[in-house]
Amino acid sequence: MNIFITGASSGLGLALTRIFRASGHTVLGTTNDRHTATINPELFFYHASGKASIQSQCFQLADRAGEMFGAERLDVLINNIGVNEIRPFDQLHEDFLRDLMATNYETPVLMTQAFLRWFRIPATIVNIVSDAAWRPMRHSLAYNCSKAALDMATKQMARELTKPRNLSVIGIRPGKMKETEMSRYIDKRVQEVRGWTAEQAAEYFRVNSLTGLELHPIDVATLVYAICVSPIAANMSGACLDLVG
Repeated sequence: MNIFITGASSGLGLALTRIFRASGHTVLGTTNDRHTATINPELFFYHASGKASIQSQCFQLADRAGEMFGAERLDVLINNIGVNEIRPFDQLHEDFLRDLMATNYETPVLMTQAFLRWFRIPATIVNIVSDAAWRPMRHSLAYNCSKAALDMATKQMARELTKPRNLSVIGIRPGKMKETEMSRYIDKRVQEVRGWTAEQAAEYFRVNSLTGLELHPIDVATLVYAICVSPIAANMSGACLDLVG
């Protein structure tokens, strides 16, 4: 199969890249690290915000990927790109709100639109959402709202793409994952904003999460892989699965 993954060079994206490649599939992906793209041009496309609109950037990336996949077309698109920043309510401003919505919600929608002519039929689209889509968290209004928008977009995309285009659109809502850049940022920022020690932050997470366990990116990647290579994906379009540790 041919796989395209956004945000593919670290965290969950890197785990997904490795598990698909280890199983013999062809993977291309985006990265915001220019050095990574330079030393791995056969795997990563450099993707950074610039003067071009999000829509034009997505179409450029899709066209480059489609040409590299050639007649084989695309079997799986994984919209994994996402950013987070913890800010108290009184520190929110319109540019910040707009930027998070653009990255976490608009980009997955427009990336899927850009790939429409490159999909093999049938094909699977996986949106990496978050439990933040339904669980309010202090100092995370912008992130939560952007993920809630992506959650609804996943269901709406399934409504519009499943029957007419034979595409399965599935959402995955992981809880906090360990050993990722985002989780390290969250741990540090939560302590700064709330004045907690590392031990207090860990205890808060342990008490308030369902299991007290953190997911590892490879665990989420393994589930996504299993869905994508199984015929069951065709029966899951519109589903958003919770993986809340």
